[in-house]
Amino acid sequence: MRILIISFFLFSSAIGVAQTEEVNLAIQTSYSLYVSSNRSKNYGNSYNSVKGDLGINFKIKKTDLYFYLTYDFNWIAKYEGHYLGISFEQHFRSKKSSFRTYYGITILSEVNSNHNNGFITDSSFKIRDHFLTSKGYYPNYYNSSGFYYGTPLFSAFSIGVDFRLLRGLYISLELGYGLKLIRYKYLEWKDYEDYHELLKDIPMKSKMLHYVNAELGLRYEFSFGKQ
Repeated sequence: MRILIISFFLFSSAIGVAQTEEVNLAIQTSYSLYVSSNRSKNYGNSYNSVKGDLGINFKIKKTDLYFYLTYDFNWIAKYEGHYLGISFEQHFRSKKSSFRTYYGITILSEVNSNHNNGFITDSSFKIRDHFLTSKGYYPNYYNSSGFYYGTPLFSAFSIGVDFRLLRGLYISLELGYGLKLIRYKYLEWKDYEDYHELLKDIPMKSKMLHYVNAELGLRYEFSFGKQ
């Protein structure tokens, strides 16, 4: 995460030194819905997402470049996760048009959640509030569950269009594809065993989950003046 943030500032500074038509401070907020893709049998949950972006806009000829520091709040019924990272957008503009097409890339990492070490389903990786009991056959009944240990990578690629409502105020619509790399452990245990202790010796695993998403955003830009 530190490397990404440092790279963000270095890249932004390099572009800022170059000749640009205008430099703006950009503030953006957006709501997204991430729906599990059927690309694999391991679906995961569908998530709601609210993002806040703070960054710089460089206007270069017919292109606008945006570099953001990004905060994302991800949630479903039993899960709330906080993410930090960076985002980049390139908008293609025309002086005669009130709308622009663009593409964007976001790279985030979970910094905190209310479900660390919590239960997930064995095969679909969905969040849940209990483990499976009495699996198998008598007398070898056992319990089982996956256990969630965080999301070190949450990335998305999107394409969209934004519309100018007022000077400096824009509304945007976009569609995208997201990836979540989750860390988890899987354990089977008997009723008389303490699964908390057993988990300490279980190796960590990881799984990539795939999503499609739709996003509605609102952005305002504060001009630093023409160069």
